[in-house]
Amino acid sequence: MIRIALPLLAACAALALSACAQPEPLKAQSGGGAPQVNRHANGSYTVRYDNGCIVTYNESGRRSGSQACRPGQVERADAAVQDDATTRGGGGLTVQRLDNGSATVRFNDGCVVTYNKDGRRSGSRGCVPKQVARADKAMQKRG
Repeated sequence: MIRIALPLLAACAALALSACAQPEPLKAQSGGGAPQVNRHANGSYTVRYDNGCIVTYNESGRRSGSQACRPGQVERADAAVQDDATTRGGGGLTVQRLDNGSATVRFNDGCVVTYNKDGRRSGSRGCVPKQVARADKAMQKRG
């Protein structure tokens, strides 16, 4: 009985001492790498990082949420979305007048802005604000 009790007692003592030991401080995880920007067909954005951080933006480019992000990641995501939106504002556009008097302005990246027969904007899909403003100007010029 003593042969079994002694090793058992030693194991319990070792376990108790290990529980009292100071844990190692947690190492800060990396910032997650470069932001991965994904623009959806409706013009909204999702930015992801390798460490699980996700930042979302609505069709107007305003941040609508974030989760599991480290300091600085949301700000870098904001800058990445702004850069993407600025870049997309450029590019060619085509104005198409329809038989009923309405019109459609299409950009090379898939943005579409529609206008009613009175020339008033009736909607947009997959566009950033800069593209909508350019489409409005194009429609004014074509009067």
